[in-house]
Amino acid sequence: MTISHSETQTIELAQQLAEKVRDGGIILLYGDLGSGKTHFTKGLAEAFKIEKFSIKSPTYTYVRQYPLDDQNLYHIDLYRLEGEDPLLAEEIMEFAENPKNIIIIEWADRLHFPLPGSVISVKFEYLDSHSRKITIDEN
Repeated sequence: MTISHSETQTIELAQQLAEKVRDGGIILLYGDLGSGKTHFTKGLAEAFKIEKFSIKSPTYTYVRQYPLDDQNLYHIDLYRLEGEDPLLAEEIMEFAENPKNIIIIEWADRLHFPLPGSVISVKFEYLDSHSRKITIDEN
């Protein structure tokens, strides 16, 4: 558990976590609106040399793909998902079939199916306008 007192600290924490998924992995992000999930994602993306300004929440498309050298980073946002979506589930499972892919899912509490392999769960709790409690659980 970490207390982040700024967006910069949240981004730095994400960049540290990026080392654990450099060769592939799944990161599930949980937390209320405005708790830091997208800033965390920007930090992860920066660690993979993706310009942070190009990271936008894919709220209306669900998925954004960022090609890397020999893998892809998938940023998935399930905020608008209200129930099961078999096509989206199939697409996410296809991404997960390649163990080199990096998959980041915001609003992971809206997933209605288990993901294969081990995942890293990151929970964000809003403490005040500048502070967040961030808990990382590696399965």
